[in-house]
Amino acid sequence: MLILLVFQGIAQSSKIQVNQVPIGYSFVQNDSINAVEYQFDKMIIDYYLDTPRNTFTLKLREVNKKRTKFLISGEILFFDLSEARLKWSKLINYATTEFQQFPDYLLESSLTHSYSLNLESGEIKWEAKTDIYHIHKPTNIGIGYPFLKPGQKPSNVLKGIDINTGEELWKRIIHRDYGWNDVITLNDSTVGIVASGIQAVNIHDGSGWAYYTTTGTEKIDGKSTAAMNAVGLGLGLLTGFYYYGVGINVVTDIVSNAIYSDNRLYLTSYEKISCIDALTGKVIWSNPLSDNLVSSGYLYMDNGLLYQLNLDRAQNNGRLIKMGVPYLVVYDPNTGKQGFYTPFTFDGFVLDHQMNETSIDILSNQDFVRLDKKSGQIIKELNLTLEKGEEYVSRWNFPVFFKENEKFYNLLEENPQAHFISTLKNQLIMINENLEYEGKFSLFDFYKVVGKYEDLLILQKDGLISIINHNQIEIASIKNKGVAIVSQNFLLIIQDESVKKLDLDLLRLK
Repeated sequence: MLILLVFQGIAQSSKIQVNQVPIGYSFVQNDSINAVEYQFDKMIIDYYLDTPRNTFTLKLREVNKKRTKFLISGEILFFDLSEARLKWSKLINYATTEFQQFPDYLLESSLTHSYSLNLESGEIKWEAKTDIYHIHKPTNIGIGYPFLKPGQKPSNVLKGIDINTGEELWKRIIHRDYGWNDVITLNDSTVGIVASGIQAVNIHDGSGWAYYTTTGTEKIDGKSTAAMNAVGLGLGLLTGFYYYGVGINVVTDIVSNAIYSDNRLYLTSYEKISCIDALTGKVIWSNPLSDNLVSSGYLYMDNGLLYQLNLDRAQNNGRLIKMGVPYLVVYDPNTGKQGFYTPFTFDGFVLDHQMNETSIDILSNQDFVRLDKKSGQIIKELNLTLEKGEEYVSRWNFPVFFKENEKFYNLLEENPQAHFISTLKNQLIMINENLEYEGKFSLFDFYKVVGKYEDLLILQKDGLISIINHNQIEIASIKNKGVAIVSQNFLLIIQDESVKKLDLDLLRLK
């Protein structure tokens, strides 16, 4: 059965073919499984799933006749999955427009304006000349800078915007010479913006203290780099590192995470490590750091001690580069007095790290190092000879399953004391609790988790989806060559120009 829907959206007509298609087999009902397929006339390039609302946003884009190149025209569609209804759609010019969605918000950004769209209709609720970087959900207040105009330097005037109305609430100068690195919550009404240090901002009126320090450099090894060349942030940089277009040789992200504990903030930068009073912004203590050694860092607070891990890397034009040296140093968080200092001899970045009960694990491109947490002494260092071109990527902490005697088992649960490390070539290396090599597997041999619905677990491997019950037995198998996601009781499969929707309740034995 084929149904052609013509939906009158905003300024255009959107056609969608709806059909029932077979996608797999139920071992419980001994019958084939059908799903509802929505077929579009454009390529699906992105999606957003709002699980609490059970709504689904799709971004579509035109392709050329040979399907080898994206064109600039496209469309955004907003679905209600519970009602199986397309609420609205809207044309997109990808050369000038971008969308970013969050729970309760859908923001459209052009080169000069931000627009808030009504989720029910897609119509514009308000517009502002501010590029929204961050939304403070408890107060529905967004913060951002004016859009960058051609030939002008980026503005440092941060503005507070009422997300419900688009009204400008306040202005404040917040410098961002090397971008934004993070936004942390200090209390119900105050956030800390990690940019050129830490800037405390009262979300209601923009007031607050400022602690300034340098988080980037235009000099490496004593040589000057290119001057800054700002090109504008654009929508979509609302979390993580807020890079906004510095020169190609300018090094950024020479900063750590900010730790907030007992009304104190701790941060490392290109210049120093500092402890700041979170109420006043006054520096409680500060220790200088060598510009020959420093890099991006990570701070831990554990058992009354402050640990600084130097990661031996920084950012250059959006890519990782080697900078400084890797080391671990400990401080008294109250006085700044330094304890042990442990340098590492491995070559490469610190890729991953973990604080354990009595030790600290450090993973580089080729080495796995374990240190004693009290003394800083290296307990063991494991260097594995990898294939040419092979490198570690990160510790693997995600559940993957293998099938044995018709049952499915979680590899991590079956080996609770082991460490798993993924590599660039999708290998999974297993190391025991004594840091001894146990074996190597291909990640392609395991089933990865798509999602869960009640007692059903949805797994995927080699273009097939396996749905298993609480007894770890497969009850259904589904073909899949696209992206699979779970929203409440629906399994959605997104591939090219179509979305297939399956009600998982239909798989249960009646």
